[in-house]
Amino acid sequence: MDVTIARHFVGSDPGSGLSPLQQDLLIRPEKVRIADAPTGAGKSYAFQRAMMEGERVLFVVPTRRLAQNLIAGLHDSLVQDAGWGPETVTQKLSLWTSDATEKLKAGGETNVAARRIREISGLNTGLEGGEMIVAVPEVVSHLLLRRRMEKGQTDVGVFEMLHQFEHIVFDEFHTIAPRGFGLAAVFAKLAAEYPACRARISFLSATPLDISAVLRRLEVPDNQVVHLKETLTPTGRPVHGDVRLSLRESVDMVSLLREEVAAIQEELKAGRQIVVIYNRLADLQRHLPRLEEVLKSAGIEAGRGLLIDSIDDSRINIACSDFFSAGRHQPPEQFDMLIATASVEMGVTFRTDLLFMEPGFEPLNFLQRYGRAARGDHDGRVIVRVDGDLRRRNPWLRSLEKWAAGHAGQRVSINDLTETLSRQARHRFKDCPDEGQRHFGKLPNRAAYSGGLFWNVLMHHFSNQGGHRWKHLKTYQPKPARTVFALLRQIREMQTDSRIGFIVKDWCDRFEQEARILRDIDKGVRVVDEQGEQWRAPEIWLRRNTKILDDRFPIVMDEDGDEVVHIHGRLASNLLDRPQFIKAKRRVRFPHSEFTVELDDDVFLIDSWCRAFRDGRGLENLVWERHPKSMAAAETLVRLTGLVVSDEMAVDSCGTVL
Repeated sequence: MDVTIARHFVGSDPGSGLSPLQQDLLIRPEKVRIADAPTGAGKSYAFQRAMMEGERVLFVVPTRRLAQNLIAGLHDSLVQDAGWGPETVTQKLSLWTSDATEKLKAGGETNVAARRIREISGLNTGLEGGEMIVAVPEVVSHLLLRRRMEKGQTDVGVFEMLHQFEHIVFDEFHTIAPRGFGLAAVFAKLAAEYPACRARISFLSATPLDISAVLRRLEVPDNQVVHLKETLTPTGRPVHGDVRLSLRESVDMVSLLREEVAAIQEELKAGRQIVVIYNRLADLQRHLPRLEEVLKSAGIEAGRGLLIDSIDDSRINIACSDFFSAGRHQPPEQFDMLIATASVEMGVTFRTDLLFMEPGFEPLNFLQRYGRAARGDHDGRVIVRVDGDLRRRNPWLRSLEKWAAGHAGQRVSINDLTETLSRQARHRFKDCPDEGQRHFGKLPNRAAYSGGLFWNVLMHHFSNQGGHRWKHLKTYQPKPARTVFALLRQIREMQTDSRIGFIVKDWCDRFEQEARILRDIDKGVRVVDEQGEQWRAPEIWLRRNTKILDDRFPIVMDEDGDEVVHIHGRLASNLLDRPQFIKAKRRVRFPHSEFTVELDDDVFLIDSWCRAFRDGRGLENLVWERHPKSMAAAETLVRLTGLVVSDEMAVDSCGTVL
């Protein structure tokens, strides 16, 4: 079942060489810009041009992989195309990720946070040209909400970021979790309302979410928000060549690759990469021995295939006997084949014209994966594995197959594919617009209240205490922030109760700390095998897919507070043949009781918390009688924000597993 997605282009201004969208991103006066453009259309290149013209850019991306990819591409382009010297480029770019932190510390930097605070004002102002900082959101949030004062930099915060950059960009913004929208919300609200603000805020994605309702709830003025869209043209700068899209029935990815060994060999002869994208990490790990056989039969030598996934990116002390390379320090462009999971969907550029993929769990996953292939003036193939189980789990995939069958053998536009996928996504979201802008989902209203919590925590941070900073935050404080503040104040009234006052305070303090956590990221268990190789994996993943935690190997705590388990054999020898169904659990806390309750950590977590909150006994029931308004406020706060206080706090600061 093959459909050809026709070659497509974007317009190019004869003078600047920029497309209409790229120009809009640089010159539109509105403070908040929401940009929709196909993968490969050059959304990020617009801000490279801004940098070349002397402007400063803070570019926020969701993963370390994308940050590394973007920095490497920027470095090469500025040297080769813009004529900047390599040393100048190095001094005009900065990478804010946990990997970069480790590298700086290894180089002798004693206070990375202080260094980054200084970089907010400038990287090297003695050299001509603009500057760009590429960061993961956790690092930016960590600097804004840092826990201690840095010598000489005590008051540097959100207003300095808005003053020191012309552009603050949130790339792949469809990945922002509702709980993590507070960081973007503060920038968008202040940029739109604060007259002295220098920065403009841009949201970029090829599969955008509808965030308009949340921005309105945060009282961002409509006249300061503009939706931008790249228009495809019959001629101009090529975005993608002709791509033959094939939906192929196959029992697993290895079987599909085995059928296409000849095509793989052709790509290798042409000096192009082959990319394989799995849905599930566990399947990739189970298939490694068979994948090795297929790669060898195609002529790929040991070490020329790179694994890109959360486990393999965390590996250290990699055994020299391994056929596959791994580790997030590895540059993907230097390998013949990349075998990956969803982490490569988001903006990462590869030199591949042949892509094998499983369809992903949502329509936006499909489109993002598809867009990795045949970038620029290249034709290519995208071969998608489907089977009965994938169809049953993903109704949108059945609709896509029906669409492909109706267009079999035809040439269709990328807009046809995009509209088909976005329509399937919109059907799942109530009130998600069906006309005009194409959306792949809708940011829920709880994002506004999570943003309100972030606003309040930032407002009371030491960098904003006293003077004009606090006054500005108070002046522009959106209604959701005022609502969250009022609810927490009502709950804290119970602190005067001698029986539970200390419990109430602890719960409220913990709830405010939730503002620091932008994503639910499990720090994971560090696993050490018998060859000394180490890697990390979430505990729930280990329980579902391996025998490691099945009372065979004890988990111990090391001196750094990490959970560690030493295993016999390698990971492959401890994998289960089939995953076992184990529900994720979370042990949650309440504002009126020392007792915790273990709940299913699923989409019904908030409802479960509220039921458990109301199902008190003895003293807990008396608290409801004595403090009905405060208890009702706690329930309202949890429902509005979608946040619960738990013992299993997610990773704070710089995203050690990103």
